[in-house]
Amino acid sequence: MIYIVIVIYDIVLLVGTPLVHIEVEEEDVTGNYKVISVGDEGWGQAYMKPGDIVTAIDGASPVSNFTVQHYGKIERADSITKLGTDGNEQLLTIQKLPLHVSLLSIIGPLSASILFLFFVLVMGRYRMKDSSAFLLALFFLFTVLAYLGGYTTDRYEPFGRLFFYVSFLMVPILFIHFMNSYLRKFEECFVSKPWLVFFYICIVFHIVMRSIRELVDVEFYAYGSILLILFFAIPNILIVAKLIQQYRKHRLDHLRSLFKLTLIAHTLAFFPFVCLYSLPSLFDYPIVSNDVAAAFLLTLPIIYLYMLMTRMLFDVDFIVNRFIYHALLAIVPSALMAILGMWVARSGGQNGIEGIRMFLLFYFLLVITLFVKESMDRRVKNKLNGRLDISDSFERFSHKVSRVMKCSDLEKVLEQEINSSLPVLDMAFFDLDIHQTEVMIDKLRMTERAEMASVLRKKMNLLAPGSLLTMSRGICLVIGKRQDSLYILWVDDKANHTRFNPDERNWLSTLANYSAIVYENLYLIEEIIVDLETEIQKHSHAPSWVLRLIFNLSENERRRLASDLHDSALQDQIIWLRRLETTIIDEKMSDGLRAELEQIREGLLDVIHQIRETCNELRPPLLMEMGLTQALEQLFVEAQTRTDYVVNFSTESIDGLLGDEQTLAIYRITQELLRNAAKHARASRVEIAIRLEEGILHYTYSDNGVGMEWSVAEDSFSHMGISGIKERVRSFEGSFDWHSQLGKGLFAVIRLPIRS
Repeated sequence: MIYIVIVIYDIVLLVGTPLVHIEVEEEDVTGNYKVISVGDEGWGQAYMKPGDIVTAIDGASPVSNFTVQHYGKIERADSITKLGTDGNEQLLTIQKLPLHVSLLSIIGPLSASILFLFFVLVMGRYRMKDSSAFLLALFFLFTVLAYLGGYTTDRYEPFGRLFFYVSFLMVPILFIHFMNSYLRKFEECFVSKPWLVFFYICIVFHIVMRSIRELVDVEFYAYGSILLILFFAIPNILIVAKLIQQYRKHRLDHLRSLFKLTLIAHTLAFFPFVCLYSLPSLFDYPIVSNDVAAAFLLTLPIIYLYMLMTRMLFDVDFIVNRFIYHALLAIVPSALMAILGMWVARSGGQNGIEGIRMFLLFYFLLVITLFVKESMDRRVKNKLNGRLDISDSFERFSHKVSRVMKCSDLEKVLEQEINSSLPVLDMAFFDLDIHQTEVMIDKLRMTERAEMASVLRKKMNLLAPGSLLTMSRGICLVIGKRQDSLYILWVDDKANHTRFNPDERNWLSTLANYSAIVYENLYLIEEIIVDLETEIQKHSHAPSWVLRLIFNLSENERRRLASDLHDSALQDQIIWLRRLETTIIDEKMSDGLRAELEQIREGLLDVIHQIRETCNELRPPLLMEMGLTQALEQLFVEAQTRTDYVVNFSTESIDGLLGDEQTLAIYRITQELLRNAAKHARASRVEIAIRLEEGILHYTYSDNGVGMEWSVAEDSFSHMGISGIKERVRSFEGSFDWHSQLGKGLFAVIRLPIRS
């Protein structure tokens, strides 16, 4: 209620009191005042000029006017009588602006007042018992009051100015209270009580001194403006220092992203106000206006509302790295544009301030433009140019192919990816040896089959996995090669009757090369599995040692596949990236071609990143060196950055008690359960606990997902899901019990005897 009253008071003051913007000084003992300066945005700009003599304000002597006495300004007046050059007095009436014009001038703070009041009501409804939510609500309210109050200071109304001083100085203090409360659940303290006591003493001192100056003695507390800035800057500097300290302390644990985000948020919110407005104002050379600097304060409530209302943070490292890249890229063109603008304007302003302003304007515009350009690349480029989104495609393909267990699954994944990215009419896989006279593709006519077989046989010795050949109809991609036999994917022509462009051909060739490595390993695995299955069929069920052997072989092939990807496909991509970068730097080319090559370079970087992620998933890095506990914690951190659930993990000290095989089994089981929680369960909370009891490892998993019916559960046994987990557990002579119902999530308990 108090917030609403103050907001209404400020709005009535802004709307009902026209801005005059006239500075005067007493001329002589007659009580008249001479105009010293006239502001650009006030009423006086059209009717007064420096040197005019003011003989009366509101029909009374200027000496008796409050704003003239206290501030040497004419504000909150209805009329002014001035002495003209001909010696005649002229009465000027200060007319109020139309209501819609006045409201339009404060649309920013007015909208913010309503918006954040809505935020506060939402938090009050959903987070009533959360003390940090209450403090965040106060932080919102005082931030908006400071933002709105900044507009009232030019009216020189004492109570409005005092409201502004209180709210302005309380913003960083309330932020400290919020952080102390928010971090208490992480057992962290942000700023100690002695600092808070000191800050409150500074605020009380400043408000008392300001009250005397505003209401009683205009000469009192002459350094109030400087101290106001200092009392605001000091806690903010301390906040930034504390955030840096906490970030350094937690840079290797799960709180790293939290403190990095808070540090960025606080710097973004207060840097313009402190460094571009407040500190330069001490020397009368502000780089940006009060309105622009205050607008940045609104970014802080938005980010902290996001932090409080969501349990997951976005990938701040990715955003920061992209922003730094664009920010560095924009420096040189911003400087050139500022120099050009100064040359065109023929004026650099006092001490080059106009140049600095122009540089900052162009700089932020370029940074924003580059961000928009990147978003356009991801969302609009495909529709406008018909080109592939390479990064998204390889991300999907790498996640799918990492889970395939058979060549038929690889074929299905490859078909799905091509169909989802290209409008092709048809495709087919076939084998071709040196003696075949036609390919086995029903879609083709007999003459086309014979022609394709002839072309492929002639080039068989030259073809390698990943090769691409253009045929009279469609293209052929070599997926695998064994002595005198080729395993080929034929992709029909596109439905729009156009040729495959270079981007599409390069994308298909890379997919084929990637698939060839997977195919080679899967082929070997399938041969071994067929032999093992033959042996298993002779018995009622597979012995545990056979299951362990199968999983060990699978893990060995995963490691081999990861090594092949890293040593071949990844290194090839890096080599081509370096050659492309050298070409961009050394060769002369048009701006359009250079921009196109830069886009291709960005695509290659994304492909390299995806291959590295796939290698890490196939071969968990440093699992044995880090220990199971630390490896699982790292897995949970990575999983939470990609999904919408929170993992609560509790464990006893188990490092060194499990053998390598059991350690890897627990890690793989956890991967599969987390994958199930993200893909099928759509859970928001996952609970995992590990404990030891009488030589038995108890692994408990639960989530609050959608659950499943038995028909769905039975179908899942045909894939590497619950069935795979059950077989892994059985391979160590353990037990696996699970239960699930629709709407009640999944609960599972695994018991494994310890094998040191």
